[in-house]
Amino acid sequence: MAKFEIYQDTAGDFRWRFQSNSGRILAVSGEGYNNRANCEHAIVVLKQEVSRAMVVDAAVTTTSKS
Repeated sequence: MAKFEIYQDTAGDFRWRFQSNSGRILAVSGEGYNNRANCEHAIVVLKQEVSRAMVVDAAVTTTSKS
């Protein structure tokens, strides 16, 4: 089963990583949290927002005419 894993980094901050069923890391927190509760809250917010997230094609480039 896919899972969020909470761990402490070398600075003592709490971070999360999201792992697939096979254990492959698919996403990591972009910041460290000074306490576990804030890290857990970030996971809750992410789980709520991801279902509404848009997919944007950043590979599409525009050309300007000179």
